[in-house]
Amino acid sequence: VPLLFLALSLPVQADTEAEIRTALDFFAQVWNENDIEAMQGYYHSGFMQINNQGRIDRDQHLKNVRALVDDGGDRGKLVYSDVIVQELGTDHAMASGQLALEFKDGSAIATWFTTVYVKTPFGWKTLLTRN
Repeated sequence: VPLLFLALSLPVQADTEAEIRTALDFFAQVWNENDIEAMQGYYHSGFMQINNQGRIDRDQHLKNVRALVDDGGDRGKLVYSDVIVQELGTDHAMASGQLALEFKDGSAIATWFTTVYVKTPFGWKTLLTRN
């Protein structure tokens, strides 16, 4: 019976991991295309970003991103690496790894991130990000 339980639980992890990686790929794509409208769908309505300046709610975060896009400068190409996905129950998962913004002048900014996702009827949405 324990082996049956283990066998039944493995595909769920694989599906969750694939779905979270797809969400990260989607976000990198819309970031790189400056598609703010599509980017809004990535975030849960209760989204919160935590950084060294403090907490930023979803609306303020999207305003900040929109200001970067409207500025027209080089926001950098977003690339993820070393990503690990962990399930946190049936409706939550966490991804962590490195993200980098690679700029046209050859410079880059890299940092580590941790993002918690919640599963919704519309797919996995970002609930909390720390970077």
